[in-house]
Amino acid sequence: MAKPDSRTVASLLREYAHRSSLRGGNPYRTKAYLRAADSLTALSQPLDRIIAAGALTRIPDIGDAIADIVRKLYESGTHPRLEKLREEVPAGVMELF
Repeated sequence: MAKPDSRTVASLLREYAHRSSLRGGNPYRTKAYLRAADSLTALSQPLDRIIAAGALTRIPDIGDAIADIVRKLYESGTHPRLEKLREEVPAGVMELF
């Protein structure tokens, strides 16, 4: 399976943020995820190089916790918490975003 590019990971991170918000997650954390997704979308270097160099936290708005989420999204195309949120939040609700 091919690894996702930065735009795909950003899209997954946005989904993670919105689903988390709908489940009553911390609104500041949701905003942090969305800012990080915007930063991923704006990358000029390929995400695989940044991850290989261990430089995710050098990207604006990406700290250690979000870097771990991004790494899991990149490596597997999903995240355990995202999968749980997908079970809890119906797909129809996500169409509002």
